[in-house]
Amino acid sequence: MGGTGVVGLAGCAGGDGGDGGDGSDGGDGGDGTAEFVASAGANPGTFDPTIITDATSNSVVGTMAYERLVAPLFDLSEYRGELASEFEQVDETTYNFTLREGVTFHNGDEFTAEDVAFSINRTSGTTNDADVSFIENVEVVGDYEVEITSSQPHAPFLADLSAVPILTSKTDAISESPEEDDHDFTAQTLGTGPWVLDEFQEEDRAVLVPYEDYWYDGDDYPSTAPWDRVVIRVVPEQVSQEEAMANGELDMIDNAAPFELDQWGNQTGQVVSAEAVGFDFITYPVQQSPFSNQKLRRGMTRLIPKADVIQAVFGGNATELAGPISPGLGAYFDADQEQALIDEYTGEDEERGLELIGEAFEEEGIEAPFEISFITNVNRTRERWMEIIQQTMDQTEYFDASLDVRAFDDLVPFLLDPEGAAQSTDVVGIGWTGGSDPDGHITQLLASDQHVPDGFNWNLYENEEMDELIQQGQTTVNVDDRQTIYQDIQEIVARDAPLANMWTSDQIDVLNAENIESVDQWSPHPNSSNRYNTLYKPHLDEIVYPAE
Repeated sequence: MGGTGVVGLAGCAGGDGGDGGDGSDGGDGGDGTAEFVASAGANPGTFDPTIITDATSNSVVGTMAYERLVAPLFDLSEYRGELASEFEQVDETTYNFTLREGVTFHNGDEFTAEDVAFSINRTSGTTNDADVSFIENVEVVGDYEVEITSSQPHAPFLADLSAVPILTSKTDAISESPEEDDHDFTAQTLGTGPWVLDEFQEEDRAVLVPYEDYWYDGDDYPSTAPWDRVVIRVVPEQVSQEEAMANGELDMIDNAAPFELDQWGNQTGQVVSAEAVGFDFITYPVQQSPFSNQKLRRGMTRLIPKADVIQAVFGGNATELAGPISPGLGAYFDADQEQALIDEYTGEDEERGLELIGEAFEEEGIEAPFEISFITNVNRTRERWMEIIQQTMDQTEYFDASLDVRAFDDLVPFLLDPEGAAQSTDVVGIGWTGGSDPDGHITQLLASDQHVPDGFNWNLYENEEMDELIQQGQTTVNVDDRQTIYQDIQEIVARDAPLANMWTSDQIDVLNAENIESVDQWSPHPNSSNRYNTLYKPHLDEIVYPAE
């Protein structure tokens, strides 16, 4: 999935997974090597970075083996050059990028400006088209210089580019149309990143090793990653992850149950948390009766016991939301407005919720109880809050509600199929990883030109005012002016209720401190697509050393 700063569907899902393979312990790889072993809650969907749409695939390989022109710092405060050594804004629609020299791809090809143009063109027309649709022209000025022009001022210019992976254009194995490729990305990565995919066993593990010819030559950090290898084990079930951590088999778990964090006080594992930018939400099928009636959507939203869920399921480690702008976006999150919208539109109010649902049923000629299926993916935390929502609706006189839990790999195709979720009367609950710019929280889910399969607007929501505001938010550069625009968007989402944004949960990692030189080196990334980047991103001042 595209968007700002590598966003994607947050899965952390799978089936009835076991311990993930050979039971190798973290720390010593068995031959004296420094090995970091982490868990992934789902099998990676694809290793072609251009068409990755989920956070698991991005975190396992998309942001470790591949790089972008620029990248945000972990606190999202600024952008630094990644494959660009320098960059500057020439005018309100143009950026000039000076590229790093002496950079090679994993297959030995030299990195040049042609690869930038190729990679941008390769992204165009895919599901991640929103990352590059603003670009009018890519001019290759020289071997190591490129100028990128947008059709109009584009506020998330750098944020969108930070989501575009750069691949080599110098091999016949891949083309500008990913569907025409002959290359097996599980056999060889074609990026410039500090990690190379060494091994992949589906539903089991991905093994990455340092790229020995990595371009970094600074004085502050080693020129290659200090770990001999990184093993990402596919362990879908939270319980299995926690058991593996407790047994010393993992150095990090990516999917700790937030309602059971106290267990780590007496076991192997140290909890490290930080503010996140993603959010959980449910989508209503707005084109299907009776969900086409706004009163039904608003009424159902009013029944969701969000405050109770945050305490019971997240142990208080989450923030209630009224719209898609999360606290991690800093200046764009207005706490006072958020509370006002919660009070007026989205906060729990059983009496008002039932009143609205009753009016909608009468207007639509619907006889109660109406059969409704709540769909989510295998994930203990997500299943718990979806079950609470399903039971809340089922206990009313209006619904005969059931819960349908699917493997993440099955749910995503259903969402992206124009004949799938778009044509059903199912309510889907899932997570969105967000990004470093508010546009990445909104456009792909709510813009009318992002209907599946061209984007991620799977409930086919359309609103002219929303489209106009999205356009204004993209083309307005002044932060103060943009704040007002996104406040207006927040109000439309809360009022129109095409989806119910519910909460942003904290980014929580659990670490085996015995295998890390210092837990203080570990920085939980606010975007789970970048979860393992803290191991070695020297140009972003991120590195974790193994214990001696």
